[in-house]
Amino acid sequence: MPPADLLHLAELALSGHVSPQLTEEILRAVVEDSNSRAGVLRLGEEVRASWPRSVSRQVEDATAGWTEIPFGADGSQWRLRLLLPERLDQSALGAARIALRAVELRDELKRTRFDERFRLWELETIRSIANDIGGILEVDRLARELINHLVALLGVRSAAVYLGSDPATAEVVGSFGPLTLTADQLARAWEQCVYTDDVLALPLESKDGTLGVLVAASKEARAGTEPFAGNDVRVMELFAVQVTMAIEFARLTQASLERERLRRELEVAAEIQSHLHPQVYPEFPGFRLAARSSPSRQVAGDTYDVLVNDRWLMAIVADVSGKGVGAGMIAAGIHASVRLLSETEASLAGVASRINTYLVGATEDNRFVTFAMVRLDADGGLVAVNAGHCPVLIRRSDGRVEQIPSSGLPLGILAAAGYRESTGRLEPGDLMLLFTDGLTEAENPDEEEFGIHRVERVVAGLASPTAQSACRELLRAVDEHAGGKPLQDDATLLVVERLSDAS
Repeated sequence: MPPADLLHLAELALSGHVSPQLTEEILRAVVEDSNSRAGVLRLGEEVRASWPRSVSRQVEDATAGWTEIPFGADGSQWRLRLLLPERLDQSALGAARIALRAVELRDELKRTRFDERFRLWELETIRSIANDIGGILEVDRLARELINHLVALLGVRSAAVYLGSDPATAEVVGSFGPLTLTADQLARAWEQCVYTDDVLALPLESKDGTLGVLVAASKEARAGTEPFAGNDVRVMELFAVQVTMAIEFARLTQASLERERLRRELEVAAEIQSHLHPQVYPEFPGFRLAARSSPSRQVAGDTYDVLVNDRWLMAIVADVSGKGVGAGMIAAGIHASVRLLSETEASLAGVASRINTYLVGATEDNRFVTFAMVRLDADGGLVAVNAGHCPVLIRRSDGRVEQIPSSGLPLGILAAAGYRESTGRLEPGDLMLLFTDGLTEAENPDEEEFGIHRVERVVAGLASPTAQSACRELLRAVDEHAGGKPLQDDATLLVVERLSDAS
C-alpha cells in the first residue's frame, strides 16, 4: 500500500469515520509494503494489532527473524516489529506513524468527550439528588436519603454521615453497611480529607466550621472490591458539598421555623396575659382606678388585678422573680389563685398563706413571688398584706405619703412563712399606689436607681392628685431618670383613688 493510502487512513482516523480495525489495517499496509512475513504493533506493552491475526505471543517468541523498527522518534509509545522484512520504505513508515498518531488523537478525543459526558452526568446526578432531597428538613431522614444516593452513585458497600460539634461527640445519623472509621480516623477526617484505596472520608465544612464527616468505603467490583479511582474522588467531593449544603439548609430552616413558632407562641402568651388584666376597670362607687404595665419582654413576670363585689374592692400586684415565659406562667397562676381564693378565704393573710404553700411545692427553688394585696370597703376601711413587696403607698389629700411595708417573706420561699395583715383607711381625696420594683430599680446613665424616695417625692408633689395623673407623672419621671432607655425589668403601677364628695 503506497504512503498516500496510509495518509488516507490517517485522515479517516481523524474524521472518526473508521472501523474498529483501523490499527490492524495500518499494520497490514506496512507488512505488505515491506514484503514481511508478519507484523506486531504494540502501544507500550499492549498488543494492539497482529498480522496475520494468527500471530500470537507464543508464535512471536518461537519465531526467529523479527526486526524492531524504530517507531518512537516523535515521543510516541507505538512499537512495530516485522518478521523478515525485505524492504523498509521510510515514506511508508512515516505515513504509518502519522496514521497511528491520528488514532491516538482520535482516542484522546473520545476520552475527552467521555470525560465531558461523565462530568455532565455527575452534575445532572447531583442536581437530581438536590431536587429529591429539597423538601426534607429532618436531619436524620435527610442523612439517610443522602447515604442511599451516595451508595448508588459510587457503588460502595459502606457509607455513613457523622454529625456533631466535634469528633469526640459526633454521632452517625445515616449509614449503609458496616461502619469503617475508627475514632482516630474520624478525628483525622474531621480536619482534612482522607483518601485511601478502600476509604474516602471528607469533612463537611461550612462557614461556621466542620459539621461532620462523610464516609464511603469498599468500592464494589466483579471480583469483590477495587481501589477508588480519580473520578470517584471527584464525585465524592461534589457530593460532600451537596451534603453540607443540604444539612446546613435543613438546620437553618428548622431553626428559623422554631424561632417563628416560639415567636407566635410568645405573641399568643402575651395576648392571653394582657387579657388577664382588667380590660375595663370595674365600678365601685366612690373610687376610681388607673394602671400601667410595661413588660421588659413579650411575656411579663408582673401581674395585677382588680376584683369588686357588693362589699369590697380588692387590688393585687405581684412580681415573679425572673422574666419571660416561665415567670409569666407563674404570674398567671397567681392571678387565677387570687380570684378563686378571694371568695372563699376569709382573711387576706389566709389567701397569701395558701398561695405560698402551693408555690413552695410547685416551683423551682430560685423562684419566688413578691405580692401586695389590699381590700377596700365602701367606707374607705382597708386591710392589706405585703409579702416581700415594695411598700404600698398612701398619698393623703394634704400631700403626706405613708407606707404599708412588707410584713413577711415573698411567696414560695418557706412553707411555714406567716403573713400579717395591716389595717387603715383611705379617706376622700387620698390615693393608694401599688407598684413593682421595675419602677424603683430603673437606672440612670450613672447606674443610680430611681428609688422609693423619688416615687414618694413625685407622688407628694402632684398638682392634681388623681389616679390618672399619678400614673402619668410617675411614669414620666421614671422615663426621664432612665434617659429614655427601655426598662430592664417588668414595671407595673396600679393606683386607686378615693373620690372626694365633690367628685
